[in-house]
Amino acid sequence: MTSLSFISLFLLTVMVSTASAQGGIGNCCRKFSDKQIHRDLLKEYYIEDSASCPLHAVVFTRMRGSRICSDPTLLWTQTSMAYLDGKNWQKQLKVPST
Repeated sequence: MTSLSFISLFLLTVMVSTASAQGGIGNCCRKFSDKQIHRDLLKEYYIEDSASCPLHAVVFTRMRGSRICSDPTLLWTQTSMAYLDGKNWQKQLKVPST
């Protein structure tokens, strides 16, 4: 009986350490935000992986560092993603003058 308790405790420890190393569920979106922030105030975005987070969401990061969880099916979300993709693509094209 003691070995079963030890194995259970060991497996629980491994699962908790793996979840925290990957950012953990604490960083996942729990609901969508109703806010639509002006695109110039957005810095970047990423798409939450549905394998590690229960809600499929697009997460925008504002210039101030706060996060906004958005529904990926909304037109505002899609146009904001396209805007940021274009903005980042233009930055990559700029060649530094020497």
